[in-house]
Formats: sequence, structure tokens, C-alpha cells
Amino acid sequence: MKAPNGKAPLTGSVGADLNLDTGAVSADLKLAPTKGNFQILGFLPVTADIGLVTQGPTTGLYKDGQLTTNSKVITKLTSFNVFGAIPIGGGENCQTTEPSDVQLQSPAGEFFDPGVGGKISGEYSLSSIDQCGPLTGILNLFTAGDGNTIDLTLTPKA
Repeated sequence: MKAPNGKAPLTGSVGADLNLDTGAVSADLKLAPTKGNFQILGFLPVTADIGLVTQGPTTGLYKDGQLTTNSKVITKLTSFNVFGAIPIGGGENCQTTEPSDVQLQSPAGEFFDPGVGGKISGEYSLSSIDQCGPLTGILNLFTAGDGNTIDLTLTPKA
């Protein structure tokens, strides 16, 4: 996540269907909850419990050895803790006000083999957050914004 200067590891699964005639991709993306480590104000360590909830199926296109996908995702932030222990926000209803439009693609010039898998990445924006406690307005300064990146390595299920 760009705005709060940090990272959150992603794991999950995707059940994808590829129409070999048209290249159309339809997938059921499931991302596991994760914990991110961030710095706000350039020095203050904050951890956040993060859930990424897809809004409908992932769609895409596989053409000429390149994979592109589009997913819509609501980001839930169940906790924000300074120094890993002091709660400053979050909660069951704390989430982005709009779904993020996450567009990913395989690297230009690299062949993506659906039978082997490969890398896929992109940028996305986070909308403002809401219902995150009394410091929601301040937390928004460090969460909402453009330039967030996602890098995934897709592997076929054994």
C-alpha cells in the first residue's frame, strides 16, 4: 500500500475458466485475510488487519500469451494498532467506501502459460474508508489514494 508506506503479503486461490476459442477468462478469486506493517507520518509503526472481499467474479482475457484480469475488491480493515499493540481504529464495519478496480496483467514481453502459471501485477486505488472509529478521518489520510501495487505469482493447483 503506497499511502501508508508498507506492505501486506497476499495468499489465496483462484478457480479460473479459460475459453480457448475466445480467450475469455472468468475466475472466482479468494484472498486470505492478512496483516500489513506500515509507517505513518514517516516513522510511526502501525499494523493493520486486512481483509479483501471480492465483489463478483474476476474477468479477463488471455491473448497472444498475455493475461489481463479485472477484479473489484472491498478492503476491510478490522484493526489498526500503533506499535503493534495500541488500538487506534478499525472494526467489523471499517472498510473502503467503494470497491477498488484491480487490473492485473502479465509482464509485457513475457509469455504467460496457463498450464504453468506466472507473474501478474498492476496498480489500484483505495477509496476513503468509513466506520473505523473516532480517528477515521485521520486514518483516511494514510490509507486512501492511488499508486497501490499488487504482485502475484499464479501457480496451477497440483
